[in-house]
Amino acid sequence: MRKAAGILGLSAVGLLASALAVFSFLNPQFHPMQDYVSKLGAVGQPYALWWNLTGFVAVGLLLVGFGLAYGRLLGDRQVSILLVLFGIGFAATGVPIVLGDREAGISKAHVVAVCAGLAAYLACLAKLGYLRSFGHTVRRSANVAATLVVVSMVGQALRFWSMPVTHRLVFAVVFGWLGTTSIRLLREPRRLAGDAEA
Repeated sequence: MRKAAGILGLSAVGLLASALAVFSFLNPQFHPMQDYVSKLGAVGQPYALWWNLTGFVAVGLLLVGFGLAYGRLLGDRQVSILLVLFGIGFAATGVPIVLGDREAGISKAHVVAVCAGLAAYLACLAKLGYLRSFGHTVRRSANVAATLVVVSMVGQALRFWSMPVTHRLVFAVVFGWLGTTSIRLLREPRRLAGDAEA
């Protein structure tokens, strides 16, 4: 389970990074430092279907696989369920938005998927960061990630920075946590599931 979780987690990070690089290059209307990632899959954007299938759906399915493996490794069904819900929410963001029309049904569905997935992710971090049975490394990384997500959102609410900046910070934290967790799992293949440094 440790190796499977690590491979699935790193695959999700690698696929997202690769897809972002490729589809950002292919879409001259997309500005990586200004636009939301969702714009790549918006109605009418070039290669939108392929971005949605690759950058959202495929990555989301890898996240589901990671959630199943990581939860099983830790021996915690709730962690697994929350991470699976996060993956499903991420995959569901493949429902395209309509640029300039927040009231469109598919735009609302997209936003709901984003919010539901992020809520499940934060709930998972809350549990990982609270229970001592998960070990110091797991708790610390979960608490750091959760704190950074909250700080990025509060900073935007207080207008210290823009929503696109918050968007990028949250992406960086979520997939940074996933990447570092996966690397740790692969670097320590002999540790037993549920031990102090799982």
